[in-house]
Amino acid sequence: MMKPRWRNLLGIAVVACGDEGVRPPVLEGPPLVVSERRITFSSARDGNLEIYSMNVDGTDQQRLTNHGAADHNADWSPDGSRIAFMGNRDGDYELYVMNADGIGLRQLTFNSGHDGFPRWSPDGLQILFTSLRDGNFEVYVMSAFGGNERRLTMSPADDIGGAWSPDGSKIAFSSGREGNLEVYVMNADGTNPVRLTNHQAEDGSRLAWSPDGTRIAFSSFRDNNDEIYVINVDGTNLTRITNNPAKDKYPAWSPDGLRIAFSSNREGNDEIYIMNADGTGLSRLTSNTAIDFLDGWRR
Repeated sequence: MMKPRWRNLLGIAVVACGDEGVRPPVLEGPPLVVSERRITFSSARDGNLEIYSMNVDGTDQQRLTNHGAADHNADWSPDGSRIAFMGNRDGDYELYVMNADGIGLRQLTFNSGHDGFPRWSPDGLQILFTSLRDGNFEVYVMSAFGGNERRLTMSPADDIGGAWSPDGSKIAFSSGREGNLEVYVMNADGTNPVRLTNHQAEDGSRLAWSPDGTRIAFSSFRDNNDEIYVINVDGTNLTRITNNPAKDKYPAWSPDGLRIAFSSNREGNDEIYIMNADGTGLSRLTSNTAIDFLDGWRR
């Protein structure tokens, strides 16, 4: 049996870089307003996946990690002072935290099973993550300072990619418990999981909760290629907001909820784009011969 496409997420194939130089971003929509907000992304432009940050208009791209292993899937702490990420520095993926400028690195998990996809709780006290430590992917939570690791999902199928609601009371996640990957919402303690999507294709390899708590953005393969969709938290009003034959994935809301950043290979390789929350006003933020994957938006 062929394994689900999303199971490759912990083993991203890094494409060799041809040109390490960063060209100016290509802006196809209206000019963006530069603020103190920044975006983190993972890029192989220096030979392997590392974590970078940049302004929301694509300028001032700075490398934050520097290691021979792959570092990616970064998430900002609510106060913007720290960044959690996953790295395979010790032969398997573990969770790490560093300051927003890349210094003060600290390892949080020490487990032979892969740990990945960290997401800070809104109060900054906990980190949600996905782990393979018990034989299949499940959703866990731990202290943001390390320790007190607790399993939230209990399914023989894979549960992945949790995302907190803005008030911290709910967690959205993706699960294959009913045969294929679908989007679910559960209480923050893991109880009362409710299925939001119902389609034979895969929905939701990485989820993003809107800042006002009313909608969830996710990528879906229901159109035979990855596209970005938005759905209300009660499962109504499913809306497709990208429409391109390439792969559009990894959505992240702006802190004001007006825009969504995402990754796409619509121009030949994975780059980072930004658009209005309704799919209009598309702008390209990165332009590099290597792959660039969106990680997250500073709150």
